[in-house]
Amino acid sequence: MKSFILALQFMTVCTLHSELEADERDMARSRAWYSLVGGLLGGVLALAAWLLGLVLPAWALAGVLVLLWGALTRFLHYDGVADTADALVHTTSKQRALEIMKDTRVGSFGICAVVCLMLVKFGALASLDGTQLLAALVVAPALARTLTALLAGILPPARPGQGLGASSAGGQEIWPDVTAAAVGLALALLVGGIYGAAAALAVALLGLLLGRWFRRRVGGVTGDTLGASLEAAEALVLLVFTATLT
Repeated sequence: MKSFILALQFMTVCTLHSELEADERDMARSRAWYSLVGGLLGGVLALAAWLLGLVLPAWALAGVLVLLWGALTRFLHYDGVADTADALVHTTSKQRALEIMKDTRVGSFGICAVVCLMLVKFGALASLDGTQLLAALVVAPALARTLTALLAGILPPARPGQGLGASSAGGQEIWPDVTAAAVGLALALLVGGIYGAAAALAVALLGLLLGRWFRRRVGGVTGDTLGASLEAAEALVLLVFTATLT
């Protein structure tokens, strides 16, 4: 239960136990619940989409969903997108890139990255309706958090002992990552069918590319790169659901 609460509090605005103490081992074990937390978040979004869809047209609904999606995660991952874009889009040293990520200011690359990401999400959501929209809203956060768990488990922390990336990355046990992968894939297939399978494959390929990029540029993952990976995966899944596969 402790691991689940940690994952829920880390990934959403829900705070069940604000004073809960946890060490790096606890945070590593909490990765096992990332996919399930993503599925629960997606369920909340799907319920909101169904209710709001009764009174709102597609474009208005898409805008509200993008806002609600960000609010349910404290907009934390958008900060990761901005910092990662500012630090890694242009060529610089590893140390300088890590310094940029720690800087509270947001540069032009970061602003553009966040705006483009929100536009992609908005456009994809506005293009979906009915059960396809509801399925995409469940599968996207589930698979995105599966990717986050796997990147954190496979790659070393870029700043050992510092930041959110170090607290959740690494660990000697493999079962949290296997569990996250199994749950994420199961949710994708059960809820999304062929679209879920295609989305899982797309996210896996994205993970390979991002993992290699992060390892080469900064030597591993940080909280910012994990947040950016999560947001990129969510947008990618939504795009897959808009494609004509059947």
